[in-house]
Amino acid sequence: MAQFIRTRVTIKLGLLLFGVFLLIAVALGNIVYTFFVSFYVSHVWEELTQRTESHAAVLSDYFNDSTIDHVVRMEVGANFMVVILDSDKNVLGQSDNMTSEHHDYLDMTYEKQMKFGATVEQDWDSKPFLVDQAPVFQGGKEAGTVVLFSSTTPIREAIQSLQRILLTIGLASAIIVGGILFLISRMIARPLLVMRQVTSEIAKGNYDFYLPLRGEDEVAQLAHSIHHMSREIQFYQKQRNDFLADIGHELRTPLTYLKGYSELILGHDVSNEEKQEYLTVINEQSERLQRLVQDLFDLARIDQGVFSFHWEKICLEDVLTDTLSVVESSMDAKGILIEYCPPEKKIMVKGDRQRLGQVFINILDNARYYTPEGGSVFVRYQRNAAEVIIEIEDTGPGIPKAELPFITERLYRVEKSRSKQTGGAGLGLAISSKIIEKHQGYLQIESAEGEGTTFKVNLPLVFVDQAKS
Repeated sequence: MAQFIRTRVTIKLGLLLFGVFLLIAVALGNIVYTFFVSFYVSHVWEELTQRTESHAAVLSDYFNDSTIDHVVRMEVGANFMVVILDSDKNVLGQSDNMTSEHHDYLDMTYEKQMKFGATVEQDWDSKPFLVDQAPVFQGGKEAGTVVLFSSTTPIREAIQSLQRILLTIGLASAIIVGGILFLISRMIARPLLVMRQVTSEIAKGNYDFYLPLRGEDEVAQLAHSIHHMSREIQFYQKQRNDFLADIGHELRTPLTYLKGYSELILGHDVSNEEKQEYLTVINEQSERLQRLVQDLFDLARIDQGVFSFHWEKICLEDVLTDTLSVVESSMDAKGILIEYCPPEKKIMVKGDRQRLGQVFINILDNARYYTPEGGSVFVRYQRNAAEVIIEIEDTGPGIPKAELPFITERLYRVEKSRSKQTGGAGLGLAISSKIIEKHQGYLQIESAEGEGTTFKVNLPLVFVDQAKS
């Protein structure tokens, strides 16, 4: 049973709410009960003492048979019983027949309490009577005593009736409120139960589910989060599968070349010219495989936060001109013109010279891959008070608008054939974007089909000389 309760959120929530209700109900019931008892008993006792003192005052003025008879007749048929005694404690008058219990009270209180005008009995819970007395004085001397009895039975009956009423109301309220709380707990817990089923399906790889998204409370926000989580998991699962498939393809291609051409050299009688050609292909594919492995290693280290950076204040123009000298020969081989517009002032940034050079090489290599022969690549600077923007624009075929958000994803390529002639493995821009982020900057890509592509590297400034060095 305990295990069942622990595993059912509706029961736990219902019991919690019901427990809170019971605490409040018991507290309110005790308050009502205590207030009623205190008020009712105080009212009865106050009336008892007032009537006792009133009778004693009247008899003190006129202590004779006529007044005694008048006082006795006033209490006949009332809720009180009066007994009038003389100074010797003899009964002069009584409003009702006395029982042994009445005599017991008179006997017990004659010497101890009546002489000093003390209260005789106030215990309504266990005693048969509330008893009060008041002396009657004549000429400054005690001429007699008025003793007034009030039965405690009506008090106990009234309190027992109150207890039954409170118990009945409490049980009825508990049943009604318990049912309402159970329904409320079900309403609150039902979305959670649905979410539990949905998350179980997600864990199994099933993303085809319906989860109602109503309202804006915490439960609805949780449902939105589960929807978002499901989409993210589905996206990353697909990305992982695509990544593994792409990696497999990218590795298989150079390995196929390596294996095929090495078998040709080993298993066939080839001329020196053919052998040189085959070795050239093997060397190219080895370099391609090496670059791919190094890029994967760099991405892994960036994701793990162990990618090393050597931070220093560097001249950005020096980094860019060094990079341009590296790619210049490959650009010339393809007949691509590089138009470089140097900055008017020296631009200083805080960064890693080698890593920033890697970024610019990746972007310029991408421009070379996609710019046709005879095309151009433009390198420009823009600057404002807080940052510098390096623009690298090519005259290639451009990128479809739908593809732009995915350009910096690892192994993503606009041209899907993975042909060696149309680009690398699709890791360079992913690495470049991560490096730029580590430099507190960001990468922008603007492009349209048939209009070329512009990469904008935004980096925060450190210092700008007043004059170009």
